[in-house]
Amino acid sequence: MKHLVFLFLIASFCSCKSSVPKDILPPKKMQAILWDIMQADELADYYSTSDSSFRSLSKHVDYYRKVFAVHQVSKDDFTRSLKYYQDHPANLKPILDSLQHYEQSLQEKDTVPKQHTKPIVADSVKRKPLIRSHTP
Repeated sequence: MKHLVFLFLIASFCSCKSSVPKDILPPKKMQAILWDIMQADELADYYSTSDSSFRSLSKHVDYYRKVFAVHQVSKDDFTRSLKYYQDHPANLKPILDSLQHYEQSLQEKDTVPKQHTKPIVADSVKRKPLIRSHTP
């Protein structure tokens, strides 16, 4: 029964795909921008807690400008798209779900023990002790 409900939900999500207007950022691009904005917020918050002279608000604005420049999007395009997605939660939900899934996959990668490709070997250079002679 659980499998049937799960298949029904998947089918309903696939059938409800609605296209976004042309002046709105596509979901994949919106996802990438939102991810980078969240990272920019984390970075600004980190520096504001460790440095009392750090101007948090101006850094947030500066980081957002850099994110928009990297993605070649204007602030107005992003704001308009964000407003559209907020007004259409069915279109926003897959974007937010994919962000959550991406974060979880990154956390899982961090918890997996890393395997060394080369074994660690002891120092191959034999060192002789330094002998100082006492010359009177």
